[in-house]
Amino acid sequence: MDGAVINITQEQKVKANLKYLFFTFLKIGCVSFGGYMALVALVQKVMVDQDKVLDNDTILDSVTVASLLPGPLAVNIVAYIGYHLKGKAGAAISMLAILLPACTLILLLSWLYFTYSYKIEWAQIMQYVAAAVSAIILSAGMQLFKKEIAKNYAKALLCLFTIVIISWFNSYLVTIALILTGAVAGLFMSGNKYKNIAVLTAFKSRFKINLASGVIGLLLVNEGVFISGIYKNINSILLKIGVVFSGISLSLFGGGYVMIPIMQSLFVKDLHWVTAQQFVDTIAFSQATPGPILVSATFIGYKLTGIAGAILATVAMFGPSAVLMIVVSKLFKKNKDHSLVKDMVSGIKVVVIGLIISSAFKIFFQQHLSVLFVAVGLVSLLLSFKYKMNPVYLIIGSIALGVVAKFYSI
Repeated sequence: MDGAVINITQEQKVKANLKYLFFTFLKIGCVSFGGYMALVALVQKVMVDQDKVLDNDTILDSVTVASLLPGPLAVNIVAYIGYHLKGKAGAAISMLAILLPACTLILLLSWLYFTYSYKIEWAQIMQYVAAAVSAIILSAGMQLFKKEIAKNYAKALLCLFTIVIISWFNSYLVTIALILTGAVAGLFMSGNKYKNIAVLTAFKSRFKINLASGVIGLLLVNEGVFISGIYKNINSILLKIGVVFSGISLSLFGGGYVMIPIMQSLFVKDLHWVTAQQFVDTIAFSQATPGPILVSATFIGYKLTGIAGAILATVAMFGPSAVLMIVVSKLFKKNKDHSLVKDMVSGIKVVVIGLIISSAFKIFFQQHLSVLFVAVGLVSLLLSFKYKMNPVYLIIGSIALGVVAKFYSI
């Protein structure tokens, strides 16, 4: 980082044990409303600013790698961080903790829904959460801008360019194009001249070693079965659930919202696993709970075979892409100190910061902007950026305000 290196002590490294990872991500998982950028902001506030067990570089690296791979972005980022701190066990514990609150709530709602046709009106209670979430994301983006870009005008222009482009063209392909633009810009901004492709050779040799692993081979076979449609001939419902949700996990680029129409066609029209109304309801439930929207897999799995189906669908949805994330992150970490990679990543980080800032504005301005909503956003930004208030309290406070508004008609 540019003049803002966080020195992580041995005591802080010891603090980041499996127990710490579980309870930290469990706490974050309880309040991670607003998509993966909101989760990134929460992790940055808690694990970088407060606990100092991570640095900003690791956060930005996780977003960079996750953005280029399939799967739910939020969970892949958590898997990267857990693996970075405590290896495979850290990745598994972190993923379990971040998903546990949302999946538990979805499981409860699924039981109520299919047993009693129980529905909950969430909109009014949750109406101010978006204001707090957007403020937390913007605060994290502003801090990263200050530390990573500062007065580097070339980087500032690249960041501004990213914000403008992604605001006008909101698609995964545009995001990928911006990340590639950042990589090329990083090479130009560094001023270094590259006359060989040694780094590409290094990537290639290591990739062959990883590709030989049985796990990756199994995932590729599963993806082939899913894409080809062979899964339709599988008689075992549990095996079919595993294949289908694993296939979705490895086919998902650009976040859960991109996959919703495809999932609707698959689950409603092709497989007839849920009705059109049930699919709409599970998306509504997943949006009203913390965590990624793809916890809808828990709902669908429960509908098919109860608890066993819910657990299997959830593991199949989030597990395969996380395994791929860990494999690629190992490759990334081994090569990131090469001068070519460092310069490319320096440009990509600027683009990622732009994406974080733009997501804050997007969440905020997509809501109904009442006077109280704007006030909640401004107060949350002040408390988060200037006074470093724990974001968990800001989100809980916004939910409490929503409860008061619902019952007292504010």
